Amino acid sequence: MRNIVFIAIALSILFSPAFAVLEIPNAQPKVGAEQWKQVLDSTWLGLKRRNIDVYSTGLVHRPKSETPGDAVSEGVGYGMLLALYADDQEYFDKIWAAGKRYMGSSCLTWRVNQNGGSTGDQGPASDADEDIGLALIFASKLIDKGKWENTSESAKYASDAQAVIKCLFEHQVYDWKLLKPGSWGAPPINPGYFAPAWYRIFAEFDNDDSHTWNAMVDESYRVLKANPAYNIGMVADWTGNNGELIHGAGQSGYNPYLSGDAFFKDAIRILWRIANDYIWFKDPRAKEFLDNSFAFINGKGGPSAANFYQLENTNKGNKGDLVPAGDKWTDFNDRNNKNTWRYRQEHSHLTVGQWLTVAMAVGSDEDKIAWSSEMAAFYDWENKVDFFGNADDPTGGIEDTLHNEMYFDQFLAWFGVSLMSGTWVNIMSDYNGEDVEGITVQPFPEPEPPEPPEPPESIKKNNIGHGIQITQNGKLLQMRSQSDVVWKIHNLQGKLLFSSNSRETSWDSGNFKGAVVVSATGKSGTERKVLVIHPRTQ
Repeated sequence: MRNIVFIAIALSILFSPAFAVLEIPNAQPKVGAEQWKQVLDSTWLGLKRRNIDVYSTGLVHRPKSETPGDAVSEGVGYGMLLALYADDQEYFDKIWAAGKRYMGSSCLTWRVNQNGGSTGDQGPASDADEDIGLALIFASKLIDKGKWENTSESAKYASDAQAVIKCLFEHQVYDWKLLKPGSWGAPPINPGYFAPAWYRIFAEFDNDDSHTWNAMVDESYRVLKANPAYNIGMVADWTGNNGELIHGAGQSGYNPYLSGDAFFKDAIRILWRIANDYIWFKDPRAKEFLDNSFAFINGKGGPSAANFYQLENTNKGNKGDLVPAGDKWTDFNDRNNKNTWRYRQEHSHLTVGQWLTVAMAVGSDEDKIAWSSEMAAFYDWENKVDFFGNADDPTGGIEDTLHNEMYFDQFLAWFGVSLMSGTWVNIMSDYNGEDVEGITVQPFPEPEPPEPPEPPESIKKNNIGHGIQITQNGKLLQMRSQSDVVWKIHNLQGKLLFSSNSRETSWDSGNFKGAVVVSATGKSGTERKVLVIHPRTQ
């Protein structure tokens, strides 16, 4: 039974919807959480439908890569993290089981073909292994918290996590402190892989004290500060061990662009990873870097400027310029079909999703709302689609699903929105307070209900209370008065929906949705109440 409380003019009865995403009380900054969590639900279902379910392996596949349909260990890490925060233990276990089967249980082979077979690529990718390690540690904690089920698979989460981070540290870390891109490198390094928040959690979890995770936190910030783009809060895709640009030099790793010297798809993830460290652990070095990032992007125009940037003065442009306008990317979207090639410049759900994490960490409330609104331009709320991006570019350009990868872009958008909605939290945190609601301004404004009609003057003058009480139990609206009255319920168009002459009565609202006017008329006059019957009460 629920008592209905009225205000003078109208009432909206709001019920919090049940989300599929993980719900853990937290005090993180949030904006538009109610709607964004619904988007996370839908887009996770889309990733499962497009990237997992249509393949036989259980891995997360890349439908438009340079070898279409392949799967990389990055997708195992990303998929496990999304399954975790989507509260989907079934798919978490499915993806991890497939990863172990086809790529190994630690230092996973970084790429296999669409059937899980060898592509000839050997060795691990450190960003994948660190994300897998974090996902397994967090999943183990969910078991401890009683939020996930104890199963034969979940019993191994902690031991599997230990094996993954042990192999990561012992084979993919240089000089006990610098993350390599895999079992090779240093130099070069990929700063977009740096995850200081992860390393703090590994330090707390790891049972091997010889693994110097906190030194990796310090080294990550040392390299970032030494890099030539620190003052604008960015870093290159591939650098030397001190963050210096290496101009290719035969050392750039997988998929280099502009010789690995641009702030492109590898490097942009540093914004999200450092934002996590500031939101979760408040490291002042994180704030300093993010303040530089935010000052730069605001100087370029704010949310509308989210994109990829050049980091040095060359014949292609200057430091802080967008990557060259005419450059096209052919490899990741059917290289044999020119109609699907996209430009390297990209103002999209991917770039907005990563840049908005900076606003969530160091921006004002107004900044957070502005970035949430910009992200909303890349989701079709009206049709509740299961992907980020636009089926057709509203500007007439090529920022659409035909030209999007429908893999990497979806994940990076999901990371940003999950952080913005307060879904992406530190599951190891011992926070035990109430959930902080955050900014309630929603990204997709719902139309305001029409104002109720003005009552006749006779009712206005004789609006004398009868001590009425209205409660709602499921579809049943129950009405009571201290004296005999005539009850009437109208919709806002004036149509009579219900009438009864009694002290106590009830109305089955059935499938009705919207506002109604309830009136009770007795000897002393008429009392009116306006309420909105929310669809979720049905």
